[in-house]
Amino acid sequence: GPRKRRTAACRVIIVSNTGPLIGLAKIQQLGLLGRLAAEVYIPPQVRLELLARSGQETALIAAALKDTIQVKAPAVLDAAAETMLRRLDEGEKQAIALARSFPAPVLLLLDDRAGRTAAQKLGQPLTGLAGLLLLAKRQGLVTAVAPLLGTLRSLGYWVSDEVVAVVKNLAGE
Repeated sequence: GPRKRRTAACRVIIVSNTGPLIGLAKIQQLGLLGRLAAEVYIPPQVRLELLARSGQETALIAAALKDTIQVKAPAVLDAAAETMLRRLDEGEKQAIALARSFPAPVLLLLDDRAGRTAAQKLGQPLTGLAGLLLLAKRQGLVTAVAPLLGTLRSLGYWVSDEVVAVVKNLAGE
């Protein structure tokens, strides 16, 4: 059908952890971020983790850091949240804290299970890389999700069979 024009007002802010950005780079889909979100942010630790990588995706990540992705320090967490997040790695902790510091609708992009569980307990809306691809399909930005997930897995990015099955089902593939 005809493409619906989206106003900036209905587009969310995305805050991402390291993993999903690497996954998007591997399948050359980092461009989706700027098309799905009004703004894309990462905390300083995630930037460090991205820049410490080597591999073919590093050039794509560097370009996205110039064009699309903004680095922003997270707000200080309240004691309760700090306690809940203390076992997570620094990147995840900062990503969750950063997501919580925006008043607007924020979608946290996070694949790690422990991080997701903690963020959900804090009431933070989130999705993973597979969920982001599903969102992109629903908005007509990719034609199919299953081949992208297949490529991701063949490149060594871990996506569980369960997630693949659920996403294929939701995508009608």
